[in-house]
Amino acid sequence: MLQDLRLRTKLRLVVIASTLMASLLLFAVVTLLEYNDSRHRVEERAQGLARVLAQNLRAPLSFEDPTAAHRVLDGLGVVPEVRWAALLDAHAVVFASHAAKAQTVPSAFEIGRRTAGAADARSALVYTVELVRLDGNVVGQLVVCTDASPAFSATLARAALVLLGAAVIGLLASAAAVKVQDAMVEPIAGLAEVMDDVSRTHVYVTRVSTRRRDEVGALYDGFNRLLGELESRDVVLQRQQARLFTLAHVDAVTGLSNRHHFRLMLDEALIHLSGHPFAILCLDLDRFKTVNDALGHDVGDQLLTLVGERLKSVSRDGDLVARLGGDEFAMVLRGLADPQEVQRIADRVLAALCTAVDIAGLTVPMGVSVGIALVPRDGDQPEQLLKNADLALYAAKAGGRGRACFYDAAMSAGVVRRLQLERALRSAITLEQLSVVYQPQVDLVSRAVTGFEALVRWRHPELGEVRPDEFIAVAEDAGLINDIGAWVLERACQVACTWPPHLSVAVNLSAVQVMTQDLPQLIGRVLATTGLPAERLEVEITESVLLNETEATLAQLHGLNRLGVRIALDDFGTGYSSMAYLRRFPFDKLKIDRCFVKALTTEADARVIVHAIIDMAAGLHMTTLAEGVECEAEMAALLEEGCAAVQGYLVARPLRVEAVAPFLRDWAASQRATAEAGQAVVVLG
Repeated sequence: MLQDLRLRTKLRLVVIASTLMASLLLFAVVTLLEYNDSRHRVEERAQGLARVLAQNLRAPLSFEDPTAAHRVLDGLGVVPEVRWAALLDAHAVVFASHAAKAQTVPSAFEIGRRTAGAADARSALVYTVELVRLDGNVVGQLVVCTDASPAFSATLARAALVLLGAAVIGLLASAAAVKVQDAMVEPIAGLAEVMDDVSRTHVYVTRVSTRRRDEVGALYDGFNRLLGELESRDVVLQRQQARLFTLAHVDAVTGLSNRHHFRLMLDEALIHLSGHPFAILCLDLDRFKTVNDALGHDVGDQLLTLVGERLKSVSRDGDLVARLGGDEFAMVLRGLADPQEVQRIADRVLAALCTAVDIAGLTVPMGVSVGIALVPRDGDQPEQLLKNADLALYAAKAGGRGRACFYDAAMSAGVVRRLQLERALRSAITLEQLSVVYQPQVDLVSRAVTGFEALVRWRHPELGEVRPDEFIAVAEDAGLINDIGAWVLERACQVACTWPPHLSVAVNLSAVQVMTQDLPQLIGRVLATTGLPAERLEVEITESVLLNETEATLAQLHGLNRLGVRIALDDFGTGYSSMAYLRRFPFDKLKIDRCFVKALTTEADARVIVHAIIDMAAGLHMTTLAEGVECEAEMAALLEEGCAAVQGYLVARPLRVEAVAPFLRDWAASQRATAEAGQAVVVLG
């Protein structure tokens, strides 16, 4: 309990207790000394009195005159402190006695017992024994019992006066001590209040002042120095905390919320979900890795920063925009339950991010796919919602990129399929599951086979035949397209070396390969390794490459041109190409997409477009080849419009390598037979 008392109370209790103990000790010491002194005086007086009486009692005792002895003893009546006196003869028999009023003389036996015992210092009765001698012989003894109580009472009175004086002095000393204690405790108590206030508010700019130069003043100075040190450390700590918060919650590249902060905000939004629906958008930049690898991480970081700025510009007040990592972003659209309103915001995101941008003088392509999960319709747990939004994102990518998809329960199977494909594709080359087939290309005028297009195929022992348009997209996203493309290129060149020297081979190049690989070096190495002449190799690129019009891309194509390799623009008219692109890039051939070929015989405008493509190619000194020719009418229309070459099922389906030679023999024989018959009939492969 004492530990819980205030310091001032403790000090006062110490002063009072010490004063009380000192007074009591003084009282006890004085009383004891006075008691002993009074007893000693009583004993001395009784001894003197007994000595005188013993002188006077010798005669009565010698003459055996008890009456005379009584008269001598009765003289003690004038001494108030004497209680009784007894004269014993030589035989220890009471010869004469005297007793004060109301007192009795004990028997000789009792007298002997009392005088024989040790003196009791605590008793008020003093027994004095004086021997009565006659001619040197002991003829008796005188015993006087004296009461020391009156002397003790006087002693106690004096001790009480001493105690009273000590108490007064103690009180005065206590009062003075309390004043001194207050002078010491009050500054300390004030300092404690300031310390308590600082500990509660954490405001370290407070300072305390005093004019004292003693230990209390030193304590104040030390406290101020401590506050100064705490203040400086608090400033550093706040800066560090702000930095740690930034590191823990803010993305360093874009300044947006990071994955950790996004999860915290998502958890908070789910806690207050009742009556407050919202939507989650997961965004993934299309082919960002290609941009990063081709143009460098600095350009990639600038692109990410620009994406963050545009996302903030299309978001509303209260919406959360975050970068989850890499090229993944996310948005939380608060207070939205209407899918149409969510779709409008998603469309604004697509419009803002699906355009090329200029960074440091470079035209950088930018595209995005968006997956949407509605809360609580699509779940009320963070992991479930993010998973569903990711499923919708995969669906958007699989559907052609540059689009937004809402989550649907049926999407799970598609994502599982995609993950299966990615895992299996990583070992497809090693396990020899990939193969190359060759589709013939025929000159329309001479009907001679001019070459073959090499097409990759994948047959998995469990997944079966996987469509190229399905696994090529997976390979691009998984970063596997460069290895697969290089393998197809080398394999096609090896096979082409076994063909007649007038036949060429066309190999498709992914846009990712054009942007990330050193194609002149790769193709030069393959040509040197296989021994295929450069003029017998044709590389086909799609119009998506034209989106990434950069000095590096142009340098790649010019480098291939210097090697002597021909370059064809595949699927012309379906993508992003323009007349300006065709003037700047060194294309040797335009491949007319099958969608125009299929419409040649049914839609007049399709024929107009094909005619324009062929005329434009002729003006730019490029040859043309039509893809997907499947009937005689299409062949005749293309011939009439001036197309140079065709490929498609009408000529032959893609052939396995061992079927190429038999096809060439059969085709040549059929063309000779047709020429001999004077007919222009094409033999189906």
